[in-house]
Amino acid sequence: MIPNSFRFQKYIPILTLVLTPILIILDIILIPFVFLSGLIFYMIRLIDINHLENMWITKKILRWIGVYPVLDHFYDPLLNPKNLRHALNKERELPGLDLNVNRQLEILDEFNFNGEFEHFPLNFQGKLEYFYINYSFLPIDAQYLYNTIRHFKPKKLIEIGCGFSTLVSAKALEKNRRENTNHKNHHICIEPYRHGWLGNLPIQLIKKPVESLEKSIFTQLEVNDILFIDSSHMIKPQGDVLFEYLEILPILNPGVIVHIHDIYTPKDYPEKCIVNQVKFWNEQYLLEAFLSSNPDFEIIGALKYLKDHHFQELASKCPALNDDRIIKKSEEKIALSSLDFLETSSFWIRKK
Repeated sequence: MIPNSFRFQKYIPILTLVLTPILIILDIILIPFVFLSGLIFYMIRLIDINHLENMWITKKILRWIGVYPVLDHFYDPLLNPKNLRHALNKERELPGLDLNVNRQLEILDEFNFNGEFEHFPLNFQGKLEYFYINYSFLPIDAQYLYNTIRHFKPKKLIEIGCGFSTLVSAKALEKNRRENTNHKNHHICIEPYRHGWLGNLPIQLIKKPVESLEKSIFTQLEVNDILFIDSSHMIKPQGDVLFEYLEILPILNPGVIVHIHDIYTPKDYPEKCIVNQVKFWNEQYLLEAFLSSNPDFEIIGALKYLKDHHFQELASKCPALNDDRIIKKSEEKIALSSLDFLETSSFWIRKK
């Protein structure tokens, strides 16, 4: 079964070009309604912040709809760009964080699988396989993931949050098995929310939130096994992110390799994410706090940092960085396809 989302990928730029003028007109028409609604929402949230337990009917209605107002207030997570001390794309000083650059470069130098990337097509080819021009798991992250699996040859890989990355992982694991018939590996995917097509892959699919699972599943990981985390990126009481950082990572066995997605350390989250798209992501800062002065983990692949400071070294092992076809797609800048296909946000650590 080929998911419709795969076929839909190529139509995203065209669809967005059609929708853009419609949304601009709608944006203008809605001005008076948005202004009035904003004042009402402001009042509702202000009542909450000042500890007035009133308007419970309104709150129940909003929660039933699935929306709730957030203020530009020190108690709320809304980011006002005026309060920033410096640009979001500026590297921050993180004195407790050892980027372990020499070890990052050593591992990068050990990768030797460039000839295998020809398996991945540029665009959707009608098959259930990874292709580079997608809007979920970008080429550099995909090639580094493939390199890591081929190099370390994990016997077990657990993915928390699945999709296009799963296609890359499955391909690399299959290659390891074919290369050595005595090598066995097991691919576990934890994905409760979407991607029914995952059931067509050679994986063990767990359709439950990670925070509802027994932690013993993660203590089965051994040296060079991989835990791949692509979470909700949001710290919430009893949510997935806190479960992963406070209950899973500390109990991992030494030698386990961990991937975390959408991490831009040592920079902040990009402006397009937390300003333009108004996302409240905060996982990266929990990760940085977790790693600060933490002798139990080492950084082995901060891809955003490597791209900014060691471009040629990264490009030599992730050749998508110099792929003219992908560069051209990134330069087109057509609506949603203004997504930089050469961006990277994977972050790799290892338990000592």
